[in-house]
Amino acid sequence: MRVRTPQAVSEPNILDHFTLESCEDGKLTWRLQGPVESFTGILKCEVEADGLRFRLKVSGSQPIWLAEWSLSGLQLENFIIPALGGQILSDSMPDKNEVSYKYPFWWNAQFAVGQNADGGVWLQSRDTKPNLKLFRLKRENEAFTITFGYEAQAPIRETTLEFDWFLRGFQGSWKRPVDAHRNWMQTAFQVPEFESKPNNPAWTRDINILLEMWGADKRSNTPRHTFSQMIDRLNEWKELHPPENTLVYLPGFAEHGIDSNAPSYNPSELLGGKSQFKKLVDHAHKLGFRVMVHTNVLAMAFTHPKYEKFRQYQVVDPWDRPQTWGLDMDGDWLTEPYFAYMNPGEDAWTDLMSEILGELIDSFEVDAVFLDQTLLAFNNSKGPNFVEGMRKHVQTLQSRFPNTLFAGEGLHEHMLAPLPFTQIHGIDSISGVHGQEGQVGWRLAHPVSSYLFNPSTKFMAHLLTKHPDHPDFKLQESVYEKLDVMPVVCLYENTQPLDTPNVRRVIERANRLKQSRVEEA
Repeated sequence: MRVRTPQAVSEPNILDHFTLESCEDGKLTWRLQGPVESFTGILKCEVEADGLRFRLKVSGSQPIWLAEWSLSGLQLENFIIPALGGQILSDSMPDKNEVSYKYPFWWNAQFAVGQNADGGVWLQSRDTKPNLKLFRLKRENEAFTITFGYEAQAPIRETTLEFDWFLRGFQGSWKRPVDAHRNWMQTAFQVPEFESKPNNPAWTRDINILLEMWGADKRSNTPRHTFSQMIDRLNEWKELHPPENTLVYLPGFAEHGIDSNAPSYNPSELLGGKSQFKKLVDHAHKLGFRVMVHTNVLAMAFTHPKYEKFRQYQVVDPWDRPQTWGLDMDGDWLTEPYFAYMNPGEDAWTDLMSEILGELIDSFEVDAVFLDQTLLAFNNSKGPNFVEGMRKHVQTLQSRFPNTLFAGEGLHEHMLAPLPFTQIHGIDSISGVHGQEGQVGWRLAHPVSSYLFNPSTKFMAHLLTKHPDHPDFKLQESVYEKLDVMPVVCLYENTQPLDTPNVRRVIERANRLKQSRVEEA
């Protein structure tokens, strides 16, 4: 057991001395201590019909940030984790290697399944509050070690921390524990199924592919596509695939490119301005397409004229640091602040976004709004709770614009109810969408996340999927097919071909996906 304080995050208090205090009627209690007597713990274990329930309370002389409990020596063939789009990690994982997933940002549902050929054991948490947690998986001494962690809510002032978790066994397929968790999750988070979700327009049932066309590029004054060139693309696409099955997705349609001058989203003058954008949307509707514009759910550029007024709503972490999206712009491996993150739980932010998005919906009649970065989950120390605020923000937009589809990036339990369409996120280590991690043979894509969430949402391919002629596209497409993800044809440049053998293969998969869903229904 490790207990971390905000002043010494890398030097935990290790409680490794367990004293059994009581054992009666299937209930056991231990006292936990370490060399530093100012930190102690009480661990209780209760035998239930289908497993063990643990409850831990740690106390200290200083405020506690994070408590982690570990269990070693698990002789299992692999672990299946609903994280980063769904992963399976095998026992070929090298010794001393460890991976960590944070809930709900990367670890999207509160369980992990360890299995052998005929069953296994699974860890579960049943917490409906927006508490951040973590799951670590380590390979040591030819066995797995799992760690479950729980983070205190910011601002961090409490000297006690209390939480519980479950360990259960199962026989047969990994789907049995996933079914059990989904039954609990759908009730606990009040999640309707896809067909009955509010603000899920009827036309979404027919969508089985996205056509993504990039517009303005911040690195150049020459657009990737003008609005006129996008019209030409639509005329070509309708000969390949029915418009009513296609959602047209437009990153970079506004300002000087994606996230430029956020949260203002005026149709780019470089692409033809408002009049040509209206002409594009009208033409798309005439052919039978639906149109989705790209926005960010919480971004505000530092140069935006309203930044000084809104900086009071910027997300602040447990260490009182204002949060930003950062990129390494000069190659020194240190990120520079790119734009500020606003707390979506602030009413002033929701009102501002309602005004801006309302202009796009009312004036141009766009059918859908993509909200980038809805998967983020900060432990903010100022203002409304971030996770609860994100959900409230999206649901408020949906109530104010009931005929518009709002889609998001990534998915976790707290955002499952409001989002009928989401981009799958975090298959980086497998298909190189972001290239954040290298590919390794012991960590592969697994359909656990789509199996868990698919009754309530449709997963779309990610914004940055390669063009079908890119060397990495085949690998990406194979992963998407395994994960049951709706395909996208990304056109980054107007010179990239549209009618190619690979594009036709993607369309064939889209049709198979649609047929599969029809058969499931």
